[in-house]
Amino acid sequence: MKNNLLVSLLIVSLAMNVAVLTVVGYNVYYHGHQPLPARSLSTHTNHHFYQTLGLTPAQLIKMEPMATLFHQKLENNYSSIKIKKDLLVKQLSQKKIDQTQINKLQKQISATQDNIQRIVISHLLDVKDILNENQRERFFALLHKSMNTEQCFFLNNGDQ
Repeated sequence: MKNNLLVSLLIVSLAMNVAVLTVVGYNVYYHGHQPLPARSLSTHTNHHFYQTLGLTPAQLIKMEPMATLFHQKLENNYSSIKIKKDLLVKQLSQKKIDQTQINKLQKQISATQDNIQRIVISHLLDVKDILNENQRERFFALLHKSMNTEQCFFLNNGDQ
C-alpha cells in the first residue's frame, strides 16, 4: 500500500512537470523570446529594450536624458487623456447631456492622441540618429516585432 501511494505521487509529480514544461516550451516557441520593457535606460536596472542593441557608453549617455524626457512627455499626455476620459464619462452619465461639451472633450482627446503620435515618431527619429547601421536594423526589426505582438516595448503599465 505504501509503495502504491509513493508510485502514484511520483506519477502525478512527473505529469505536472511534463505539463509545465510543455506550456513553457509552447509559449517560448509561439511567442518567441522578447526582452522585458523597462522605463529606465540605466545599466543599473535589470533589463531595457535598448540594451539589446549593444549601445556604447557614449550612446547611452545621449539616450538616457532623451528617454527620460520622452517618458515624461508621454506620462503628461496620458494623464491629460485620463482626466478628459473621466470628464467624458461624467458628462455621458448626466441626465441632461451637453453634446457641445462631449464634442469638445472628444476633440481634445483626439488632439492629445495626435500629439502622442508626434512625440513617439520624433523620439524614434532621435533614437535612429544615435544608432549605427547595425543597431538601426536591429532596432527597427524589434520595433516591427513589438508592434505585431501583444507586448509592446514602448507602452508603460496602464497604457493599453
